[in-house]
Amino acid sequence: MQFVDLMENMRMPDSKLEVDIGNLGRPSLDNHDMSPLQIIRNEDLEELRELGSGTFGTVYHGKWRGTDVAIKRIKKSCFAGRSSEQERLTNEFWREADILSRLHHPNVVAFYGVVQDGPGGTLATVTEFMVDGSLRRVLLRKDRHLDHRKKLIIAMDAAFGMEYLHSKNIVHFDIKCDNLLVNMKDPSRPICKVGDFGLSKIKRNTLVSGGVRGTLPWMAPELLNGSSNKVSEKVDVFSFGIVLWEILTGEEPYANMHYGAIIGGIVSNTLRPPIPKDCDGEWRRLMEQCWAPNPMVRPSFAEITGRLRVMSHPKPKAVMATRDLS
Repeated sequence: MQFVDLMENMRMPDSKLEVDIGNLGRPSLDNHDMSPLQIIRNEDLEELRELGSGTFGTVYHGKWRGTDVAIKRIKKSCFAGRSSEQERLTNEFWREADILSRLHHPNVVAFYGVVQDGPGGTLATVTEFMVDGSLRRVLLRKDRHLDHRKKLIIAMDAAFGMEYLHSKNIVHFDIKCDNLLVNMKDPSRPICKVGDFGLSKIKRNTLVSGGVRGTLPWMAPELLNGSSNKVSEKVDVFSFGIVLWEILTGEEPYANMHYGAIIGGIVSNTLRPPIPKDCDGEWRRLMEQCWAPNPMVRPSFAEITGRLRVMSHPKPKAVMATRDLS
């Protein structure tokens, strides 16, 4: 979804949770079937606790007719401005909500619907609730160790979700561990899903309008160097390379660097996160190809899922040749 302010598009890693923008009324869209989009009544929702807040609103853990959900309440202040701009944002919000409601994949957070009769006539979106929150939160927990097998499962889940989104011509623009949501109920099989489509764009042709959007350490150089205002879905692959590093190390990239130095390093392709010496060779190769400077060199998510699947299979042990001594 496109935001007006360039600096709000460029999320800093220590920013609070931000929420999709919207508007106050559902438009009549010619030649656009809105039927899959569920309108949820505010009275059917129960807010349990606040999860986070930001420029565009507040997110709550809640219930919708007994089901756990995430409720994103959108601030009315998002719509200050000229009526033409309000109308554009309104149409874009409803179109994006309609498209998100059509997405169905086990590794993409489910979009349930929109509330248009919130307090003071405000809008809200209602999505699937993931019990353990973000992958970033899980990685920071000292009481929960992720072994190599579980890290591979999480990486595969995220890649499967992204492969599906790209097959639907959706470029996420903000892939990072904060936006990957997890359920760790089954200790042997974590579940990871792609969430937070606040900056996503629908790719109508081979390229999509870029501009500065995303969160700085995860942003591809072509988003920052100003060489073109059109980029491909490979910006998400670059981000996924950084995510692989996050999953591997449990750390946040460039945590102690000033954002100016980060921008310079990414654009000049002299800055990438340091890879631990004990990193698996296949993981290293995939990670480095994902964050390659040239978008054409980066693999597709179809290729990424295939390679992660191969990595998840135990390597066959060499069979010692036996000599027939008879």
